[in-house]
Amino acid sequence: MHKNLVQDSAFFLCKALHFYFAIHKLAVDIRKALKKWNVKGIIDNEKNIYSVSQDTKLLSKVFELYVTPILYKFAEKYHLEIEPAQTQIQYPDYSLRGDVLGLGEKWLALDLKSTTRNADNPERIGGFTLGSFRGALRNPTSTQYSRFPYVDYGAHWCLCFVYTRANNVNEHTVYSLDEINKIPDAVKNIDVYIQEKFKLAWYTPGSGNTANIGSVKTIKDIVDGTGPFGELGEYVFEDYWRNYLRKEDAKQLGLDKQPYTNIKSYLEWQKSQEKG
Repeated sequence: MHKNLVQDSAFFLCKALHFYFAIHKLAVDIRKALKKWNVKGIIDNEKNIYSVSQDTKLLSKVFELYVTPILYKFAEKYHLEIEPAQTQIQYPDYSLRGDVLGLGEKWLALDLKSTTRNADNPERIGGFTLGSFRGALRNPTSTQYSRFPYVDYGAHWCLCFVYTRANNVNEHTVYSLDEINKIPDAVKNIDVYIQEKFKLAWYTPGSGNTANIGSVKTIKDIVDGTGPFGELGEYVFEDYWRNYLRKEDAKQLGLDKQPYTNIKSYLEWQKSQEKG
């Protein structure tokens, strides 16, 4: 019995190590590709080139288009099923499944995120939004918000692109194909990191009054996975955001105030729920 337990433990450890090697190898491959970044713009059938702007949504899509072939090669190499999101707002950007992931029949959710470095402190970033806390997370058996039901995912990871805005970008000039080398880059110093979603998450919404989960705002926290839920674990992250109420949400429910607004008040709220 003891021998079987040791063998099983060794097997699962080997699978886990293989998975972590594979997922981080993906980041390495993309990082190498980004060193050759040479995206200049959009070309029409008359060979006019419109330079890439610094609009964050546009750049996010450009990053996605740039790395999609790499993701599919990665899936082919490790014999993975890969399914892209069917709409722009569907979670996640890519769903992957296969033996190397060690998740059985469950999928791995891979979301692509991008943000800028802080101009005054390059170790700080603008931050990401990590998806809605009122969508798939609160409707785990539905496919209304996600490619597959949330319960069918065994792991949630983010591929994070961090870049610096370049200077001297001219979005008003139309270039010819012969002038392609004259087109200034919209971004520079692109780097990529891969981390589990719950380790990147913050305890407040990501932007203004939206229902999106916020993120850490330092590169160190991305690399080390030292967001506030990093040590608390994925279960606490999901429970926190499933039950999180904004001020207007609490008001609609007839509550005087939000049940909690940070980790400390969440843990107090959780204890009160257990007593109740």
